[in-house]
Amino acid sequence: MTPRPDTDPSTAEDIKAAVQIAQTARDHAVLAAEKEFWQRMGELSKSYHGAQQDVANAMGRKRDYVYKNVRKYTA
Repeated sequence: MTPRPDTDPSTAEDIKAAVQIAQTARDHAVLAAEKEFWQRMGELSKSYHGAQQDVANAMGRKRDYVYKNVRKYTA
């Protein structure tokens, strides 16, 4: 069996770098989606008096959870 050439593009370092790039892209996409989601929840929470509790009930969470995440992602 002939040895592998030294110019093989899929060395362990190349794969590790590609995985790092993919993970970074995924992290940015998840953060952008979370930010967009919580901005929308913030808008809904302010739509009328008591809306924040209604949003929390619809999500199956506590009002404080909604409040803290809206502040975290809209600040």
